[in-house]
Amino acid sequence: MPKYLDHHKSVNMPPEAAKKMVEDAKARRADKFGVVGINAFISKSETWCLTEAPNAEAVHKSHEGYGIKMGKGDVTEMTSLV
Repeated sequence: MPKYLDHHKSVNMPPEAAKKMVEDAKARRADKFGVVGINAFISKSETWCLTEAPNAEAVHKSHEGYGIKMGKGDVTEMTSLV
């Protein structure tokens, strides 16, 4: 499955939503859009998420389900070198 890296502003997510997101990523469970979280990297104001997904649109929809809006170009398909 393709891998995607996305970038967006950090958001204040309800603790239960953040907990579920982490649990799903650790268990490698796909959400209803087929997106599997691999990892997330967070600073005070920005977040980068690495996911597996059927396509970039699924990544956008998955984030929107958590109240995170991303613009065009915020999701990039990645190829692993290793």
